[in-house]
Amino acid sequence: MGIKDLEKFLPVVLINKNYIITSLNDTGKMMLGDVVGKKCFQVLYNLDKPCQEYEIKCPIVSGEENIDTVTLDFEIYLRAYGRLPVGGIFWESMINMTNVNLLRSGVFDSQTELYSRSFLKGVLEKFLFMWQRYRDVFSVLIVDVNNLRRINEEYGNLTGDEALKKIGQCIKLYLRKSDFGIRYEGDSFIVLLPKTRMDKAVNVAQRISDCVESLPFVSNLGVTIGVTEVKEEDKRPEDIIGRALQALKYAGDKKEKIAVARSGEEFVTVD
Repeated sequence: MGIKDLEKFLPVVLINKNYIITSLNDTGKMMLGDVVGKKCFQVLYNLDKPCQEYEIKCPIVSGEENIDTVTLDFEIYLRAYGRLPVGGIFWESMINMTNVNLLRSGVFDSQTELYSRSFLKGVLEKFLFMWQRYRDVFSVLIVDVNNLRRINEEYGNLTGDEALKKIGQCIKLYLRKSDFGIRYEGDSFIVLLPKTRMDKAVNVAQRISDCVESLPFVSNLGVTIGVTEVKEEDKRPEDIIGRALQALKYAGDKKEKIAVARSGEEFVTVD
């Protein structure tokens, strides 16, 4: 696989020594939008000063190679990137072409084209870091597919796979460029919503649920969704995921579509 094939899905950003983003490839533009001329630390980390002033390594200043600094909205596979200086401009690019398919399989779920579960922990750790240091709030949805086992038994596994694809499309439909849709387990998904409070997250959950129910399919499709917002007591990714799972269980027990976790022990269903 050559550079042209690689650039179809890997974001490439050119940054000069004044921290100015000078150019992006199509993938970078899709992820970050029109950011040419803006400071890299503002776009990538929402910081008001260069990264090294917050004790975050910066290849522009340190000259070190192979450090995970320019994460392009937390794209975890950039850990495999190298740094090539070109006339004072730094080009973040893949240098190990032979492992690109393996790398992609560790980031994306081939069935739904959402991110894979192996991607989840790294990105959620960074969300928690931004919350703990800068109070960047975020919310989490856990979306569980209703009756997938029955669909598999009555119509076959290929039909069940198609149901997952369609539900994945509903999830992607309501994601912003900064959001993440992740295939969590066989019949469940996780949605990470940065800079999003609980009320807005509930709106996203309702739209996803309505979209799934409107899908044309051989059997009626539906989802149950647990919603939570990051809390002061959250120290590990498992803390917030666990609370979202409890909200999901609460919704299922109440036979409702959506439930929110106001705290570790207080749950409320949503009409």
